Amino acid sequence: MLYEKQGSYLQGKEDERDEIAVAMLAEGDSIKKIARVTKLSENDVRKLQAELASETTSA
Repeated sequence: MLYEKQGSYLQGKEDERDEIAVAMLAEGDSIKKIARVTKLSENDVRKLQAELASETTSA
């Protein structure tokens, strides 16, 4: 039970970091800066960037 609560908490933190990274991408911040601020890997930031670009072109 405790693990589930901790896992849920950690997932919430990851989602929050993703939202911050997407907002920073929209502002034109660099991948390196976003990775440094959010503690995401540069590869994860690039994946979010690709997802954002894909959503933009399909809308």
